[in-house]
Amino acid sequence: MRAGGVAAVVCGLALALAPTASAADDLMSGSYTVKGPNEIIDTWTISNLCNVIETGCLANIKSPLIEGQAVYQGAHTWMMRVIGQVPVCPDRSKTKGAMVFTWNTQSLTGSVTEIQQGNCVLTRPGQSQIPITLVAA
Repeated sequence: MRAGGVAAVVCGLALALAPTASAADDLMSGSYTVKGPNEIIDTWTISNLCNVIETGCLANIKSPLIEGQAVYQGAHTWMMRVIGQVPVCPDRSKTKGAMVFTWNTQSLTGSVTEIQQGNCVLTRPGQSQIPITLVAA
C-alpha cells in the first residue's frame, strides 16, 4: 500500500470515530433554565418516559410555573402544550389560555407561543411568540 492509500485509510478511520450527534442525544433529562430574550422565564425538571428515542416519546416537565408532557416530534424537535390556567400575562400571572413550547435538542433553542384567552392587567386577549433557549442547570 502506498502512502496515499494509508493516508486515506487513516483519514477514513478518523472520520468514522469522530463524535456525531445521534438521536440518543434527543433524550433530555435533568434541570434546565428556560431563558427568553431578556429574562429567565422558568426552570424545568425534565424526566424521560422512554428508554429509546422515537417519534411520540414522552417526557414529563415540571417547574414552579407549569406542569406538562412534551412529545418528541422527530428531527431533534420536542413540543409541549400546556392548556388551562397558565402564566401568559406580562407579569407571569395566570389566566385562561395556552402555552405551546417547541425546541431543538441540538441547538437547545426554540419558541413559546403564548395564547391569552382570559383577562390580564392592561392587556387584551391575543397571542405572542417568544424565542427561548434551554440551558442545562
